[in-house]
Amino acid sequence: CTCNSGWSGSTCGTPVCSSTCLNGGTCTAPDTCTCTSGWTGRSCASAVCPGDCGNGYCFLPNSCVCNSGWTGATCNIPTCSGGCDNGVCNGGMCTCNSGWTGSTCSQALCSLSCVNGACTAPNTCTCQSGWTGSICETPICSPSCANGATCSAPNTCT
Repeated sequence: CTCNSGWSGSTCGTPVCSSTCLNGGTCTAPDTCTCTSGWTGRSCASAVCPGDCGNGYCFLPNSCVCNSGWTGATCNIPTCSGGCDNGVCNGGMCTCNSGWTGSTCSQALCSLSCVNGACTAPNTCTCQSGWTGSICETPICSPSCANGATCSAPNTCT
């Protein structure tokens, strides 16, 4: 028995697909793949995602891979370039938590200036070596100054 084009088997009842049906798809008619849920296309090679992956692409069924600068299930939420360390990213802009500032909310705010140190957290100064106090205003002398002398700078008694 000679089968018509697109058919094979002893009774010519098996369809032939020129491309392999992928991802669990089945050849159900000549050059026709019937795809499993989550896959589409001539050979079932394209994943299906709900809606559109917007600023990305559908990688696996129901799984978008977002382009740089985008996030969310359908890649429709802009991220904050450079991150948003101490705040919340809203529409691509970083809204800082209280006590933080800067485009990525990474600069701490201190109500008083740190004299001999740096503001490293809200209202928290980290002092340079040899200094102490809430704003790093007090020098440290070791040993302590004697005979009524005053510590005027780190390890300097006057």
